[in-house]
Amino acid sequence: MTIIGVAGGTGAVGKTIVDVLTQDSKHKVVVLTRKAREHDSILSRATQVEVDYTDINSLIKALEANNIHTVISAISLYSEEDSTAQLNLIKAAEKAGPTERFIPSEYSFIQTEDLLPHDPSIKLFLDAANLLKSTNLQFTRVIPGFFMDYWAMPHVQSHLEHLTFGVDMASCTAVVPGDGNDKIGMTYTYDMAAFISQLLERKDWEEFSVIVGDGVTYNQLVELGEEVRGRKFKVVYDSPEKVREGNVTVPPQPESVGYSGAELVETTALVDRLVLAKVFDFPANVRANARFPDLKLVKVRELVTKAWEGKP
Repeated sequence: MTIIGVAGGTGAVGKTIVDVLTQDSKHKVVVLTRKAREHDSILSRATQVEVDYTDINSLIKALEANNIHTVISAISLYSEEDSTAQLNLIKAAEKAGPTERFIPSEYSFIQTEDLLPHDPSIKLFLDAANLLKSTNLQFTRVIPGFFMDYWAMPHVQSHLEHLTFGVDMASCTAVVPGDGNDKIGMTYTYDMAAFISQLLERKDWEEFSVIVGDGVTYNQLVELGEEVRGRKFKVVYDSPEKVREGNVTVPPQPESVGYSGAELVETTALVDRLVLAKVFDFPANVRANARFPDLKLVKVRELVTKAWEGKP
């Protein structure tokens, strides 16, 4: 039985990974967390260990005391402090005797230096990748594209915060960047976690492990939404110029959203820039799908139909 340490395992992506891994008898899961222990039906299936990401020596001791072979980081990288936490964890993993493998926190698109003008926070992810390249740790960067969950929420099992990107199935409206024909590769979070579970069984890891459940455009999402919801959607198109200027239209958001108006504008503009830069359009030759034939990935039509068919 391989012992897997999940850093940030109480967060949205981390808890999804913990949920899937703890249902496989081949893995024992240790959740590394900055918080005091949390108790729920998922985390109770794992061992929770409170750690201090500012103290590399204590991280080494935690990894060794729990005999952790592989670290999966799901630390949300929103700040330099978050980045330092992950970098310290990588340094500790390199020095910890039992630790041989590391999956850094990415779970989006293939992040490269040329994309920094679109999203300066990419530097935080590149810093981790560059540090891993300087170690003896085996590592891979998991790339699922956009999370498909967003267009089925709140009627789908998901730990993500409910946000609207582009197409709002609830209000039957859409705000589309450009002409709406940019392809968006996407994967359901639980399918990504199942992919990670299978990755752990493979001896050879490539730098990027790209998995794509489906690929659609915003225009196709609108068409699907109209078909499933049985009504025409109100669609607004934001020009590339508006997107570049950050003068974007924010689609309707759920009442529970925890962002300010300014933050929603910033987030919408960022995602729109990335979509127009085609970062979510993954050619077949970079995808790992063919190497995992037993992995059953849900398609957008299936997820959206199951979530929204018959809803008022």
